[in-house]
Amino acid sequence: MYEFIRGPMAWACFFIFIMGMLFQVVRFFLITKKIQPTFVSPLLRDNKDNNLNFSRESLPQLSAKLRVTLVGVHPVMFFFTVLFHISIFFLPIFLSEHNMLMDGLWEVSLCPYVLPEIIADIFTGIIMVCILLFLLRRIFLSHVRSISTIYDYLILFLTAAPFITGFLAVHGFFDYRTLIILHVLSVNLIMLTLPFSKFVHSAFFFLNRFFIGSEYSFSKGTRQW
Repeated sequence: MYEFIRGPMAWACFFIFIMGMLFQVVRFFLITKKIQPTFVSPLLRDNKDNNLNFSRESLPQLSAKLRVTLVGVHPVMFFFTVLFHISIFFLPIFLSEHNMLMDGLWEVSLCPYVLPEIIADIFTGIIMVCILLFLLRRIFLSHVRSISTIYDYLILFLTAAPFITGFLAVHGFFDYRTLIILHVLSVNLIMLTLPFSKFVHSAFFFLNRFFIGSEYSFSKGTRQW
């Protein structure tokens, strides 16, 4: 079973993941329309050469805007959200076990620099604390609980599964082979569902920030929904 899960099943899920993400990117450009660049962010302005420069006069405007965003309204939630996404991005790439596995299977390494085990454990702990916080928020905050469904809880569970099983396997808890099977299976399920579930925000985050004009954009918006 393990050979099937890490072999044909993993490749099939990876193929669906790539095709699904490409579909979502193409879909983004089909359901949005091109517009003239929109001036939204108070940090950007046009000078005489039509270049984007930082405007000192915009600082009070920026401060006012931030007060009504997640940063100003829920700074603790913003902190944990950013910390969570940084951790789930860096941990799989810089984990030594993942790089050794890739090197053994295909003689390639995801990254030449790997995390010491203690740092990897800290990242895992951060991820689990953040997921627990998100779960408690859905359970105990009435305005969040009222819009939560079983789907939202399953997404949290699926997100946590690879990190829980990986941590337990590396540290020798329970049966190693069973944990590794569950670990690889959970990663396959994430790849399979990512383009077609709430996980797809990992792609739309960048598309929105670079193409849709808003106070959160990294550049002037050239498209709109």
